[in-house]
Amino acid sequence: MKPLIPVASYTDPAIFKQEQARLFNSLWMFAGFTKDLAQSQDYVTRNIAGQQVFVQNFQGQLRAFDNVCSHRFSLIHQQLVGHGAVQCPYHSWTYNQEGIPVGIPHLEEFPNFSEADRCRLRLREWQVEVCGQFVFVKAPGSQFSGGLREFLGPAWDILTTFSAGMGNQLDRYPMRIRANWKVVVENTLESYHIWSVHSESLAKHGPVEENFNLYPHHSLYRSQPRKTPPKTRKFLATFKDRQLELEGYQHCLIFPLLTLATFSGLSLSVHVINPQSPGETQATNYTFCGRLKDPSYEKILQDMSGQSAAALTRQAWQEDRPICVLVQQGIASLDQNQPREGIFSQEEQRVYHFHQAYMAAMAS
Repeated sequence: MKPLIPVASYTDPAIFKQEQARLFNSLWMFAGFTKDLAQSQDYVTRNIAGQQVFVQNFQGQLRAFDNVCSHRFSLIHQQLVGHGAVQCPYHSWTYNQEGIPVGIPHLEEFPNFSEADRCRLRLREWQVEVCGQFVFVKAPGSQFSGGLREFLGPAWDILTTFSAGMGNQLDRYPMRIRANWKVVVENTLESYHIWSVHSESLAKHGPVEENFNLYPHHSLYRSQPRKTPPKTRKFLATFKDRQLELEGYQHCLIFPLLTLATFSGLSLSVHVINPQSPGETQATNYTFCGRLKDPSYEKILQDMSGQSAAALTRQAWQEDRPICVLVQQGIASLDQNQPREGIFSQEEQRVYHFHQAYMAAMAS
């Protein structure tokens, strides 16, 4: 029997607040994709543990700041992905690449306003780094002092390779789940539930051979069908020059809130998990078409399998959501002060590894 994350960690607002400080505001967190920041003045916004942040391209340089005007505290950028100057919609204060307000309408109405005042009103800056097509930010004052490469460790190469295989975005599917974020993450980390929950979707691919890679925080799962149908073999052979050269299914957790998945490099999914409260989680799935070495065939791949891949991912999430809700309801009904122990199947190794990583991070 192995110790698990305490029951109260899934329901207690005080523990949720501790998670915000020790996890989400201390570790490198996913903020967006480089494709959305290709041009100067392109920006993306995120809500990370209740903190509003934006990443913006300033003439080729990515900078990240609090997305809150330092004058009267309105949100500055309102879109998830957009283009435009850093200008507050309330009083049109405009900020430069240093986060300093350089455009203040009717400045004469602020008596004795000095350059020191201007610098004092600078937006709080976050650290920003990129791995492949993935943009990460880290909150100022973070307890984790290392850079993104150090945080990712072996997952750096996984993200780089995954990025090389990402073609056109096919779908963005947001959903609210009335469950703690850890329930949602744990559900993505094991295949034991596929035969009961996904009997009409993922289970139709048949039995698989599995292997796991467990890193200090992150983890990787690979599965290979024990028998590949002739139709599938023919399809894989047709698009054998895909950038992400693998067969079967691959799933990676970037601790604590980002997961990546692909079916043989033909389609790729990115799952972004955003905790809202102890009992509610926002999950957003992005589906991408696989990238081919000869881009002239990518439209054919997209037409043949892109939409079906996006539909399968949506179906799997729709099947998972009610199960996550039931788990949350069950956990909430338990004695919150009673220690619990559990047993993990071979298919649930990554869940236990996640528990270990979580407990270590919360204790640091």
